[in-house]
This record gives sequence, structure tokens and C-alpha cells, in this order.
Amino acid sequence: MTLLVPPPQPPPPAPQVRANPAPADSSSPSPTGSPAENAGNAPPGRARNPIRLAVFISGRGSNLAALLAAQADGPLRGVGEIVGIVTDTPEAGGLRLAAGAGLPTLVVMPQGRTREEHDHAILRGLARWRADLLVLAGYRRLVSPVLVGAFPGRILNIHPADPARFRGLHAYRWAWEEALPETTVTVHLVDEGMDTGPILAQAPVDLRGATGPDEVERRGLRVEHDLYPRALAEFIRREFGQAGDTTCAASSD
Repeated sequence: MTLLVPPPQPPPPAPQVRANPAPADSSSPSPTGSPAENAGNAPPGRARNPIRLAVFISGRGSNLAALLAAQADGPLRGVGEIVGIVTDTPEAGGLRLAAGAGLPTLVVMPQGRTREEHDHAILRGLARWRADLLVLAGYRRLVSPVLVGAFPGRILNIHPADPARFRGLHAYRWAWEEALPETTVTVHLVDEGMDTGPILAQAPVDLRGATGPDEVERRGLRVEHDLYPRALAEFIRREFGQAGDTTCAASSD
């Protein structure tokens, strides 16, 4: 099931007569407690098993596919469970993957909203899924303090560069234009900055002999698809005390 939250519309004219309040829209539940409580992110040591993951995407969803495979028969098996997909792009190719996996999706369009309003709308939609962790997998928006505050230390992102050298979008094109012999894929926690959160794991990408930016990206994605599930599983094991073969051999910070 897809829940679409379109851009806000101008308010209708004020009614001329006093009316009873309309019932709440069940498709967009309004939290009664804190955002974190309503989203259901559990503190370490008291989380459900497996840990419930909400995955955020903006595009084709190749990292989502890797996470789904790792959940079925890989390092996330019995450790993490994807319970829903969030996107800011109604035409994102990853939504087809979500539909094929029978996962609910939440589409929150950013037009007409501030970053904070956008993330409040996401939190209202997330409440039904009781997510423990948010996993950004090719999500192109910079999340606001609203989302970071609701899930402190519980949002992960994968960035196709070493943040000390390059932050933001188009990192593989940057690596190509800089003629780097090697670049880095980074998994990190999300804070209020752009790719500035604590690093959890990194892995190198050999670019020697690459013939163009598309090949640079293909090589990088192979590393991303291997590193992200392992780093996520290791984070869950460490933070929530989950068992399982979740060893991540990449360097950690």
C-alpha cells in the first residue's frame, strides 16, 4: 500500500456556520506523544527482534535491493526487518521493488513545504510502522533537525566518498573528474549536517583503469551493496545486542 502525501493545498474559505470537528484522517495519524515515541524507535537493550527498519530512497533503489537480499539470506537475516519505504519522489524506481516485496510505501512530496514541515509529515506516516532505525539508501534530501531529533543516533546513511574529502551529491563524478586511483564508500550516522555524522564503516573502491564516470559508479555500487548490509547488521548487533553472523570487516570509527 502506498500512502501519498501531496504538496499542501491553499486552505479553503472559512465556513460561515459553526460545525462539529471533522474526524481525523486515518491515513495520516497524528502523534500524541513525542515523534520518537510514536515512530516506535526502541532504546538499546529493549528493541524488538528483528530490528524494524524504514528505508528511505529517491531513485532506482539498488541499495534497497541489496538490503532486501541481505534480509532474505545474508547478514541482516533475523537481525533487521524492512517494514516500509519512504521516498520524496513518486516516480522512484525503488517503489517497484517495494511493491514486489509487498512493502508499504510512504511518498511525501517536498513541494510547498519547508524541510521541517516535510519531515513532520514523514514522522506522521512513520508512526504506523514502529520503526527502530531509519536507513537512508540513495535518499537525496538533507534531513532536518526534526527527523534527527526524533531518531537520535538511529539514522544511517551511505555516502560514496570519504566525507573528509567530499560531501554532498555526485561523489562518483567528483572522483572521476579528480582522476582518483581510489575512492571510498562510507557508512555513517546522520546528524544535522551534510555527511558529517560519526563514521561506522568504510571500504575502498579501486578506480584504476576506469573508462568513465558510469564505470566509476558501477564499481562504487558493487562496494556499497556489500558494505551497507554488513555495516548495518554490525551496528544493530552492537547497539541492540542482536545475535547473528554480522561481522563487518571494514574499518570503523
